[in-house]
Amino acid sequence: MQTNILFVSIGLPRTITKYEIEKEFSTLILSNIENSLVAQVSDDKFIFNTTYGVITFCNFSHEEIKAFLNRLHINEANHFETALINQDYPMVISPEFDKPLIDSHTIKYNKFNKSIASIISLALSQSVGLEIREKSLENKMLESRKLYEDTTKLKIKDRNALMNFASSIAKERFDILNQLYLLDKPDIIWDDLELESLYNQLSIQLELKSRFEVIEYKISYLKESVEFATDRVNQKSSEFLEWIIIWLILIEVFFSIWSYIIKPLME
Repeated sequence: MQTNILFVSIGLPRTITKYEIEKEFSTLILSNIENSLVAQVSDDKFIFNTTYGVITFCNFSHEEIKAFLNRLHINEANHFETALINQDYPMVISPEFDKPLIDSHTIKYNKFNKSIASIISLALSQSVGLEIREKSLENKMLESRKLYEDTTKLKIKDRNALMNFASSIAKERFDILNQLYLLDKPDIIWDDLELESLYNQLSIQLELKSRFEVIEYKISYLKESVEFATDRVNQKSSEFLEWIIIWLILIEVFFSIWSYIIKPLME
């Protein structure tokens, strides 16, 4: 007998807390896996809520998802498919699949439980979390391009804006490393070869590592852009100070000439 289950992962405009879920859905069974909250509705129905604003629904219809998000007061709930970053992945459960098999369209396996649901949800959540960061970095890349195009127009007063831009890049990198956990495998797969195979295949299909490397490259590029622009501003600041010093010396020379040469001659 074959069973179909759909996973839908959604990037929310804000992080949903454990308190909110407990308040609105008191009957859910809550537990923590990989620094994320797992809410069990039934044996084959789960909600996986991360600390970085991504929530994944396992075996929910789109109408059920909308109703759940509405109860959590998400404004985009009724049109999350177009208004929010999301990704879905269907799973087929059948006795014919002895080992987890994953392609770009389907996850195939012969069993299903909370651990399996959590691993799939984690990988999908990481994928959506990466997409959120990718879009954020696209905007910063546009800002960086403007920096390169307008370096001749940069002024000393732009230094604070550059520092703020540099801080936002540093925070972006910190959030990726600290929240998405892309450099470490989940703890729950270390003693389970099948779960490890499931996560590794999902990681490859979703291109988690390669996408993370692209993000790292873009952040390095942005860092270099800011450093270049900051150097230009510092150079202009130095030139400005040098001209101030030159004018002060000239003024002092003028007054010395006036006091010791011109003034005595006039008297």
